[in-house]
Amino acid sequence: MRRHLLWLLCLALPASADDWLALTLYPGGELYQAGHLQQLVGATQNLWQIEDAEGRTPIQSLDSLASTNAIAVQGDDVRFRRLIEVRELTPAGLRTLAELVERHPLLGRRLVTAQGDGTHFWLRLARPYAKAEKAELLLQYARRLAADFAPECRVTSGAQGALQGYSLQQWTLQADGAVPPRTATLQALQQATAALRERSQQAYSAADILVYLRQVLNGESGLPTSDEEVAQFYLVAESLRSRDLQDLARPDFQRLKLVALGRERATAPSVPGYRLDDRSRWTSTPNSYLTVDCR
Repeated sequence: MRRHLLWLLCLALPASADDWLALTLYPGGELYQAGHLQQLVGATQNLWQIEDAEGRTPIQSLDSLASTNAIAVQGDDVRFRRLIEVRELTPAGLRTLAELVERHPLLGRRLVTAQGDGTHFWLRLARPYAKAEKAELLLQYARRLAADFAPECRVTSGAQGALQGYSLQQWTLQADGAVPPRTATLQALQQATAALRERSQQAYSAADILVYLRQVLNGESGLPTSDEEVAQFYLVAESLRSRDLQDLARPDFQRLKLVALGRERATAPSVPGYRLDDRSRWTSTPNSYLTVDCR
């Protein structure tokens, strides 16, 4: 294993467009400041305290810089950790975090604005809610984040946020008969994701994660060259409790997922040997997206 730092995120992926709410926080100035990130951790944890009218916790999962689990690899030491570790918010640690966000295929614009002045929260609801209930829950989350992050924060319309006009689309593909060789499927996945990326700000699949892992662990570029190598990466991820590969492609490759974030509605991807089984789409609306502005 190469002796350098790897942080591999384990991001949850949307199961249904209607299950998701989104917030953008503008902390005021550059996001990657120790003070901002320390405040972000506590404010994010407090979002779990909100309850619905029945006294239940509305959210099933919360993806953000302050809530995402990560694999940290440095030298021969491999450990499971949070992406933001307060004790590691040193100048060097902040630079590493910023570099990771830009290079990791599951991060990028999904969690941080292009200008680096804001960060996004993706809240997956645990159960279906009526439109009015969802709007009220979103407002509660935005107000709680504003109150806990800083006194000067205010809740504004999502029309003023970086995700305004964007859609997050996900497609689930099912093997149509016998599963093709994994290496061939990964090549087709890579091509399909590249086509999505041409019309999106961000797109990814299991192929992107495997290319990333192969580079940081072995120092080799490109996709795995054999089914055995693919299986080895799955074992590494599983041993470290990383679920991102299994979220994007089951180990038996019976089911695959592709995700795209962009302003245009993308065409459903096509992978030989697979059929489209499910699709979901989150779109920024007043009931699904608000901003917390602390500038």
